[in-house]
Amino acid sequence: MLMKTRVERVKVDFFAVEEDQRPMDSRLSNWAIWANGRGFPAVSPMFRLYRSNDSAGECNAGGPPVDAMDAQAVSRGVSALPAPHRAALNWYYIVKSGPKRACQQLGTNMQGLAQYVRDGRRMLINRKV
Repeated sequence: MLMKTRVERVKVDFFAVEEDQRPMDSRLSNWAIWANGRGFPAVSPMFRLYRSNDSAGECNAGGPPVDAMDAQAVSRGVSALPAPHRAALNWYYIVKSGPKRACQQLGTNMQGLAQYVRDGRRMLINRKV
């Protein structure tokens, strides 16, 4: 006879970042802005190259300026990570889709995905990226 078992669901807070990982989190956020090509305001392609007389340098639609050099260094560091950690950081910072799909692609559960993200940040910190 088959019995139904109750599966306990544990909620995972993907937005919680440990205190010592916050500087790396902000660097990864800068990398995500750079990687998505949002170093300039989102405008129609027809006007993308337009610059008024008072605009100078890169702007980020009212956000903080993008540090392209640091973003490239972080990109090199992320590309050197093991595949699951690299994919988890890519999902967390760039793709930003639902976690279920990322779990299926990585063959893990929600807790495992969150652990990959935390461990990926920790590896970048330890490697002094």
